[in-house]
Amino acid sequence: MKRIVVCTLLVSAVLFAPTPLPAQSPSTSATAVLKKFYDWYLRQPNHEFTAHFAQAKPLFDPTLYTMFLTVLHSEANHREAIIDFDPFVNAQWDAQSYAFGAPTMKGASVNVPVTLNLSGKPNARTHLTAVLRKNAAGKYVIYNFVYDPKFNLRDFLSKELKKPA
Repeated sequence: MKRIVVCTLLVSAVLFAPTPLPAQSPSTSATAVLKKFYDWYLRQPNHEFTAHFAQAKPLFDPTLYTMFLTVLHSEANHREAIIDFDPFVNAQWDAQSYAFGAPTMKGASVNVPVTLNLSGKPNARTHLTAVLRKNAAGKYVIYNFVYDPKFNLRDFLSKELKKPA
């Protein structure tokens, strides 16, 4: 009789135990952050994102965010544009829409291909890869933008910051 009660209790415990919700995959979580950024970016008045960039701060790796602002507000950038392209579009023009390709995991990073449709240019598109990594709190943040194998935002900003003022 004890065996039947114990078996019944075990079966009941398994059947009625709360089922954990499946966790979001890393690529889904990273893509959600990137979507949040581009949705914010496209809503900026006259696409003047730099005036409101602090709103996007939580979506960025702190180092990348700081490097970008430091170069953007540097005396050198005011004398002659160092950042003379939109780093989130990889073009001289702003974007009117975006689409993501299939994300891939590469070590600790999630790489998301991004296609941007340029404003005021029929059928004009640019492509880049957004790289996202987890921050100290375990949430995905934008770590870098890669334009081609030899050119990415993080390296570009780092080199600019090493130049004498």
